[in-house]
Amino acid sequence: MHTHKPIASNIMNRLYRGPAKRTLARQLFRYPLLRAAVMLAVTAWGANAHAALVAPGSSEMLDGTTSSVQSALAGTVLQDVMEPFTINLGFGTINGYVQDRVVQESGSGTLDFYYRILNGMDSDGCTLSSNGSIGVVSRSNYSGYSTDANYRTDGLGTVDPSAASRSANGAQMLFGFLTNPIGPGQESQFFFVKTNATAYNDLGTGTLLGFNSGGGFGQTEFSTFQPVAPVPLAPAFWLFASGLLGLMAVGWRARSERESLGLS
Repeated sequence: MHTHKPIASNIMNRLYRGPAKRTLARQLFRYPLLRAAVMLAVTAWGANAHAALVAPGSSEMLDGTTSSVQSALAGTVLQDVMEPFTINLGFGTINGYVQDRVVQESGSGTLDFYYRILNGMDSDGCTLSSNGSIGVVSRSNYSGYSTDANYRTDGLGTVDPSAASRSANGAQMLFGFLTNPIGPGQESQFFFVKTNATAYNDLGTGTLLGFNSGGGFGQTEFSTFQPVAPVPLAPAFWLFASGLLGLMAVGWRARSERESLGLS
């Protein structure tokens, strides 16, 4: 049986080497996302082996999936953008790209939000300066929606997240790469949040947390797609539309009468 101690020690050994160990408490205080990620990695170790529905306040270990195994993942790509980012670690920087994708599932029409991280390279595979690894990715505004988190093993990338967590209020989804961070020159596999949302916008916020063996820590935010409730048409619109249709019907009737009398 696994216990919390081995994985916690493994995380600390990977994240905090040399001088960084002496500043652990300060870094955890400065970066709430890091504190949440460490707790995620520790608590998720005892969670289910396969991620399904991630309820608010819960964590899940991830083991990957494919569209052939989970056929609902097949669908139409509505958005696919590459956004550059820079993380200042204090002792070096991390440069890379976030691939941000929205997929509409076939049949249900619900939306899945996909992400892929490229560390130290651009969208064409060219090398960028990178002096650290990425351990945590979080996304906003999932409150009120069902969320099924996992990663795809049938696509691009090589590094996969080990666990996913959802905040107690349901708003934030967090993916932890702490036991397998995305290092310079590496790219993650697509990891996703499968939702029951049917609408989205580009006003969401994502956060990346980076670190290196020299004790550098930092995070950066970037814009991303997020689920939103469909905007209902105002009652005034329906009144206007019904009135317009009524006028069109009257006009059509009058035209028909003129044509029948040979007046047009």
